[in-house]
Amino acid sequence: MAPRTWLLCGVPRSGSSLCCRLAGGAPDTVALSEPIEPRTFAGVAGPADACARIGSFAATTRDELLATGRAASVQVDGRLDDDRVSETPNAAGLRPPRGAPGAIRIDKPLSADFLLLIKHNALFAALLDRLAEGFPTLGLVRNPVAVLASWQTVDLPVRQGRVPMGERFDPELAGALNAEPDPLRRQVRVLDWFFARFRDCLPPDRVVRYEDVVASGGVALFRRLGAGAGPEPLESRNANAVYAPTNVDAILAAVQTTRGAWSGWYTRSDCERAAAAIRGGR
Repeated sequence: MAPRTWLLCGVPRSGSSLCCRLAGGAPDTVALSEPIEPRTFAGVAGPADACARIGSFAATTRDELLATGRAASVQVDGRLDDDRVSETPNAAGLRPPRGAPGAIRIDKPLSADFLLLIKHNALFAALLDRLAEGFPTLGLVRNPVAVLASWQTVDLPVRQGRVPMGERFDPELAGALNAEPDPLRRQVRVLDWFFARFRDCLPPDRVVRYEDVVASGGVALFRRLGAGAGPEPLESRNANAVYAPTNVDAILAAVQTTRGAWSGWYTRSDCERAAAAIRGGR
């Protein structure tokens, strides 16, 4: 396996699509967002088999990119996009997903050992202990209050506290979520699962905070990947105005009453400041 094939898994709504777009703009680099179709795992024998299929996909994708300049990815009008959900609510008052599986075309020169970044959130997190042994892997985190506030607004399974691909390869997680009737408590359980996977399976320098990516204009990401790209202006969305109608007090209480794995990256004060910013709609 080429050493410059990286995997990225983030907490859902932590900026992983932004990171894909940023990395994809770097020289001699291709980033793909959720390119592996679920049918790839039909009849999978277990985690080892699933990881082998991911490895085969990565190798085949590298060959296809060098041969054709095209690769599978979730895309919007044939390109990577910063955000996978719309800012405009649907009839149910939720933000629907944007983009669809397809292909993107790479119109820049690629060397034989170009940097390939493949992003899947729950899938890679569930297999992280094995995947990180064979691939350089990054975990992406974000302030837990901002994450949970975002989850309340999106028309995605995580709003109900479910992560189908994660549950498929982590029966213990699936059992815990099935046993919890309250959606917010399921969300907190999912959030803690992601942070715990990063804590337990990755060295500290392989976990990057969304806030640091934004503050550095992407440099915090580029440095970890070894991608040769400079900064660009970015703006934090932790206080996105669309989060304002959410019950931020309940979210903050749920975070602060649980000794979550996120405490390795965010303090109680960080969570309180995020809640205050959301209340203010700033």
